[in-house]
Amino acid sequence: MKKIIIGQWLLLVASFLLSTQAMAFSRTGHQQVCQAAYQLLSPKTQQQVDALLALEPKQSFADGCVWPDEARKEAAYRYTAPHHYINVARAARKVQQRDCAKVGCLLSAISHHGALLKSLPTSEAKRQSLLFFSHFVADLHQPMHVSYADDQGGNKTAVYFLQQPSNLHGVWDRNLLAALGYEQNNQLLSEKLTTISALQQRQWQQGSVLQWANESLKQTQKIYQNYRPGMLLDEAAISRDSPVIELRIEQAAVRLAHLLELYLAQDAS
Repeated sequence: MKKIIIGQWLLLVASFLLSTQAMAFSRTGHQQVCQAAYQLLSPKTQQQVDALLALEPKQSFADGCVWPDEARKEAAYRYTAPHHYINVARAARKVQQRDCAKVGCLLSAISHHGALLKSLPTSEAKRQSLLFFSHFVADLHQPMHVSYADDQGGNKTAVYFLQQPSNLHGVWDRNLLAALGYEQNNQLLSEKLTTISALQQRQWQQGSVLQWANESLKQTQKIYQNYRPGMLLDEAAISRDSPVIELRIEQAAVRLAHLLELYLAQDAS
């Protein structure tokens, strides 16, 4: 990884930092995952996605994947707020289906919207399920979305990122991606995926949503070993953690494309 000079990034990153409001993968993260996933789709599946997006002509797939974060602030969609994460006990060594709260969680939401993608005809309901599903698959790969309730997924752990106030959740939602240039190049993830072999992509496609959640939990456990409240995250921390967040968004895009191919294989319209 090329050396990141703190002075070069400091002003840039500072403008993106949020100390308490980071609750899901950043806008950039969701846009890049969905855009990269779309480019991996077969022409037939791209056409099906396009047909759904055409029901809201001014909204691209990349922008639509951000919509669930905006929608949950509305009364009609407030019930979806718990669907962006899943919490486990601090002593838990793995995620289990029973960890899903009664009001729902990432696991149940992905299952629910995946079933609707397979069964619904082309409709507004199916368009919304496409966006919810795609958004939640990305969230599943952000480690702090598979975390602990007592720390609100890292939102309560205040840290300094390149000398600016942030929190543990925000670091993994946005700060690392901003420092790596994803805010400036909206094609960066798509470009990086061209270097990933077909064999590697097929390997990432293996497993289940629950297994992918457990991948995130393992990373969350490692994260808490390295972080302490109030600590300064510098260039060394970026060098250490950047490969992890890049791997997770690459896997999210590849797996989202794979699932969309499966769930949209038979057009129900």
